Amino acid sequence: MDVELTREVLRAAFRSCSELQGLLITLKQRCAPDEYKIYARRVAAAIDAIGTALINNALAEHPELKPEVEERIARDGHYA
Repeated sequence: MDVELTREVLRAAFRSCSELQGLLITLKQRCAPDEYKIYARRVAAAIDAIGTALINNALAEHPELKPEVEERIARDGHYA
């Protein structure tokens, strides 16, 4: 995969993780505590799967992007 496509994959993966993290707030507000715990674990598993399947593999294929990703997250709070 070329580096520009890898950047696109990374942006989509980080956006997906962000959306899932945001969902936790709504779930906590609207679910019973026991139900929230179940969904929180599932959301965490989904975020981990995205990290493993997309982010880690993309950065392994193009390690030169790691400093770029880290700098943008440190500067902007996200990679977009």
